[in-house]
Amino acid sequence: MSCVGAIASVMTGLILASSEPIVIGTDAPFPAYTYVDDTGEITGFERDIMDQVCSRSALTCNWELANFDQLIPGVMSGRFDVVLGGIAVTDERRALVDFTQPYHGTDPNEWYIGKPGAPEPAAALVAVQSGTVQEAHLRQMRYRHVSFPTEPQVLQALLDGKVDLALGPFESRADIHTFVDQNGFDFVYSELILDDGVGMAVCKGNTDLLDSLNAALDAMRRDGTLASIETRWFE
Repeated sequence: MSCVGAIASVMTGLILASSEPIVIGTDAPFPAYTYVDDTGEITGFERDIMDQVCSRSALTCNWELANFDQLIPGVMSGRFDVVLGGIAVTDERRALVDFTQPYHGTDPNEWYIGKPGAPEPAAALVAVQSGTVQEAHLRQMRYRHVSFPTEPQVLQALLDGKVDLALGPFESRADIHTFVDQNGFDFVYSELILDDGVGMAVCKGNTDLLDSLNAALDAMRRDGTLASIETRWFE
């Protein structure tokens, strides 16, 4: 269903009908937000959030994996009804999709990883995952960079010495700290990348679905469920 088709369905109330599943798109090598566990299941903070939202909204929800740079285009085209997975809310993205209220804050201090003594970002070649706020930042700063579809490709480029630095949502993640420690890298530089928190995105104009998602998030915030899930994954 195209995005326009989805809006037409919303206007007739079909998008929220339990008989019509909604498709949730996510990128899942991103602990603790979303990742695939040892049994092959998508899990993490945002899986728990979305499972609660689907239950409270009486939605039948099907999950689909995609590269991060396919998520927002996918919801715009109608491939997905909802996308999530550490998606920072920014004005640039608001021009393309509608966001729920933020349900998790972010640290604006983003770190580059590289070998000690690596050139500063303005003089370096930086690897970054495509479609991310980090890529948008490098583009805005006019830093030289190479974009890759997946985070593992970003890290491999750094390992192979093809780039000087890698930029991503790295500092708070145990898996990245392990990668840094095992390979002689360090968190060498940081810059501020501002956003309005983490939210779910839906097609522009899909107001019934957006209102349903926000109502569930409101209820979860009031009864303490949101805080409980956040504590489980981040504290």
